[in-house]
Amino acid sequence: MRRLLVLPVLIAVLMGVELPQDGPVPQENPRPQTKQGSTPLPAAKPDDAASAQAVPVPQKKTDPDATEVEPAGAEKSNPLPTISTPKPDEVALAHCEAELRKLGAVFAREETVSGENGCGIEAPYKIDRIIRGVALSPASQLRCATALALARWTDTVVLPATSALPGKVALTGINHGSTYVCRRRNNLPTGKMSEHSIGNAIDIVDFEFEGSQPIGISPRQGDGDIEEAFQRAVRGGACLHFTTVLGPGSDTSHAGHLHLDIAKRRGGYRLCQ
Repeated sequence: MRRLLVLPVLIAVLMGVELPQDGPVPQENPRPQTKQGSTPLPAAKPDDAASAQAVPVPQKKTDPDATEVEPAGAEKSNPLPTISTPKPDEVALAHCEAELRKLGAVFAREETVSGENGCGIEAPYKIDRIIRGVALSPASQLRCATALALARWTDTVVLPATSALPGKVALTGINHGSTYVCRRRNNLPTGKMSEHSIGNAIDIVDFEFEGSQPIGISPRQGDGDIEEAFQRAVRGGACLHFTTVLGPGSDTSHAGHLHLDIAKRRGGYRLCQ
């Protein structure tokens, strides 16, 4: 067998054929063509042939806390409408607060309150001092617009009336019976909701002074004294700032206080009784 292999070599030498010094150069095995721009896959080893046929495709890992970004150009689905409570007019509230501060009011804005049958105040205010030097008691929950009407009435009507009282008298406080209350008018079981139920109303019970006894609201018609004059003055002037003024003589429900509210009516009508 070895002789058969040597014989062709000797024949080639005698004929002058040059043999390669490094032996035959192996030809590179052709690889399958790949698409332009893609990286060719390495040839699988014989031992890995079985596993190469079942190479798992790597799955995209997701982070449960990550926010998925939608690809550019993808059509977004329409989300369901979100139901939310109406927000107060912050510009109007800022202006109202500025006007209260000019008058020396001390107040704090509180969280929204709500109740049944439409009761509630989007932006209730607790008023500690309605104008400079005049406290409002007890604790209150009013809309800012109601508080501002009360402050302007106190400043332009109640203070001048106080200055007409005999002696050296200064107004120091206003006491009320109620501000926000979720109820119907006159506490009846049926009928329209009261302006108290939306923070539009306040019931004034009495006035406190330095240098004089308190003056309470009561039926005084025909008394002919300074207390009656004071009550008439502050009640009459209230309708310049409030759209509803009710008190003694209006009905039995208002015999012991002044009901003041800022209800809106057609044509700007004001109810002053």
